[in-house]
Amino acid sequence: MEMYFWHSAQWALWNNWDLLRRSSDVYSRFLPSSLSRAQIQQGWASGARWPKMTDPSGRSSPGQINNLLIWQQPHPLIFAEYEYRAFPTEKTLRKWEEVVRETANWMASFAWFNETTNRYDLGPPMYPVSEDTSPNVTRNAAFELAYWRLGLLHASNWMEKLGIDVPKNWTVVKDNLAELPIDNGTYSVYEGIETNFWTDPEYTNDHPALVGLYGWLPRTEGLDLEIAKATMKQVWTHWNISNCWGWDFPMLAMSAARNGATEQAIEWLLHPLLIFDDVGMPVGGVRVPTPYFPGSGSLLYAVAMMSGGWDGSTGHAPGFPLAGWNVRVEGISKAL
Repeated sequence: MEMYFWHSAQWALWNNWDLLRRSSDVYSRFLPSSLSRAQIQQGWASGARWPKMTDPSGRSSPGQINNLLIWQQPHPLIFAEYEYRAFPTEKTLRKWEEVVRETANWMASFAWFNETTNRYDLGPPMYPVSEDTSPNVTRNAAFELAYWRLGLLHASNWMEKLGIDVPKNWTVVKDNLAELPIDNGTYSVYEGIETNFWTDPEYTNDHPALVGLYGWLPRTEGLDLEIAKATMKQVWTHWNISNCWGWDFPMLAMSAARNGATEQAIEWLLHPLLIFDDVGMPVGGVRVPTPYFPGSGSLLYAVAMMSGGWDGSTGHAPGFPLAGWNVRVEGISKAL
């Protein structure tokens, strides 16, 4: 379910709603099992906790990581937002209302109030996107904090469009989440990570989610664009790119595009490790067997964003270089 975004979100930007709607009802179908997971199996006060991996009924698959991963939680809020942008009707609002409400209810429940900092923390225990830190010490992972803010903002806006009062705890948590962790002028994978993590291969492998802070995600409240750009450049020079997955390269490209490094954005999309085999199947990376379809979906998503633009972007095809490119765009919607 964390990969459903990369499998399918591109269809919203390409306006292929007939394809997206073949599967986007997965959230309404899996809502009962996700409510049960959160409240009955795990004892949370409210809300639905979406699984990482699942069988066809929505039951969590076995695996020690599966119930400690959280970055899949805001995904349905993004799918809902894109559908409303394409079809801004009350029917769309009602279609997603319950999924939006229960998604945000659990997000607000999961955040806990830290009496020392007077802020709301995420974790521990939790795994960040890269799944390679110790869950018992991982707190306030940067990407997840930013995604939590964005998700709760969209959920609140959804209720307002319906004329429904926004639950107070959503607003309290959104407005008082921990600040993004910073160390020596860059964002950190999580709060409290050792200061030399950029040179420690334990933390610079797998998904470089720090570039997702401003690239895949739009600017969220509290994000410093200069620190985000410095973090992006640090990833470029310190991350073990040879150990990335297929969707990481389009994520790196989107980060470069939003930060104005359009030539580098193209380089990421043409990277030798973003491979498609002789019949067009996406190769996921050095550790992933073919086919690995998030590599395809993320490429389509990045190309749509770079050509169609994103909220606040200016100019034509803003993610492509001005020199050497003549980009024609039609039928593409803006990304967040």
